[in-house]
Amino acid sequence: MKTIIILNSLRKNGGNFLFCTIALISLLFILPRSADAQVSNRFGIQVYTGGPSLLKLAVGISSAYQDKVEYNGFPGVGGAISFKFNRWISLRADLYYKHSQLEMDINDNAFYNELNDKWGIVLNGIDPFGHYSLALPRYRGNIIADFHFLKDESQSDLYCSLGFGYNRMKPRLLIDNKPVSIINEVGTLSLPFAYRLSLGYTHYFGSTIGLYGEIGIGGPLVSVGMKVRF
Repeated sequence: MKTIIILNSLRKNGGNFLFCTIALISLLFILPRSADAQVSNRFGIQVYTGGPSLLKLAVGISSAYQDKVEYNGFPGVGGAISFKFNRWISLRADLYYKHSQLEMDINDNAFYNELNDKWGIVLNGIDPFGHYSLALPRYRGNIIADFHFLKDESQSDLYCSLGFGYNRMKPRLLIDNKPVSIINEVGTLSLPFAYRLSLGYTHYFGSTIGLYGEIGIGGPLVSVGMKVRF
């Protein structure tokens, strides 16, 4: 049943960027008006991968449907560019992509009716029984402020982050490889508003290249990757 509850949280994207815009403007106001002339390596580029999938965990612990629903997907991937205003504050633009997919066979009315009540499936003359494949591609874009605790010349970087942005998930349902419409798509997972609150640590090997790890909410729970600063 927990799987069905998760699926019920999926619905159609909508809304506007008003709240995100206000939050971003607020972040920009707290940044210094001029960059610190003593800061070196102001620019940064990073790539990373993150997980785990909460949807996969939900499918795995569902006592009612874990034998009927199969999860397929891969860890999310992301990238960011950043600019350091002074020793303590930097700003980055972050993009993240995650693909998940649910596979199941529906051969009885009880299971189909339960899913139909949650999703609002529009069949358009297609037989409701068969192999269901629900693809869940997800995109997130955030503007993130990083607050650094260590001095700029250190080989290590310990920081916390706060960011806001946009989230997009567009589910695609196939029944026996035929596209089917969904009315009540993706719930809280597809709200247009995105956020990021995290704590991270980077160690640089030399002056430019480093490896980092980050834990947080709003996006991947755990992410690891590489940073290049210049």
